[in-house]
Amino acid sequence: MDLVIRGGTVVDGSGAPPRTADVAIDGGRVVEVGRVGERGDREVDADGLLVTPGFVDIHTHFDGQATWDPVLAPSSQHGVTTVAMGNCGVGFAPARPDRHDWLISLLEGVEDIPGTALAEGMTWGWESFPEYLDVLGGTERTIDVAAHVPHAPLRAYVMGERGADHLAHPTDDETAAMLEE
Repeated sequence: MDLVIRGGTVVDGSGAPPRTADVAIDGGRVVEVGRVGERGDREVDADGLLVTPGFVDIHTHFDGQATWDPVLAPSSQHGVTTVAMGNCGVGFAPARPDRHDWLISLLEGVEDIPGTALAEGMTWGWESFPEYLDVLGGTERTIDVAAHVPHAPLRAYVMGERGADHLAHPTDDETAAMLEE
């Protein structure tokens, strides 16, 4: 075994009551939970500590920060192993170059994230959503990221200024273009 975590209180997220157990990990996967007789290459004494699977934060605003920060604190410091972004409808892809400031001000206004941090941190190495995913995928990080296509940038990308008007309906051609993006 690569790692054996010994004697922790395991809370596995299944709804089962907490229990004292060892957790064996080999090749990056949990291979045994219970009484592990085999020694690990590395051993951790978890007596008095909780042992849990990673947590998934399904609602974050790391859309900009994820392009420059491999740690994504504070989530990564709180046991979160996966974050989802873009679920409020605000984000940074797709993004035409002339809409960068508008998208930053939108996130700043809706989510109270400092626009100066976003403007200084993001390099905008993308225009399309797939290119944004490539930028995210090109950064080694401490946790995983998942991204929804946020509707505000998508509408602005396809509909231009009309996309910012929540009452404006896309044409059939614009809806088709959104599906392509």
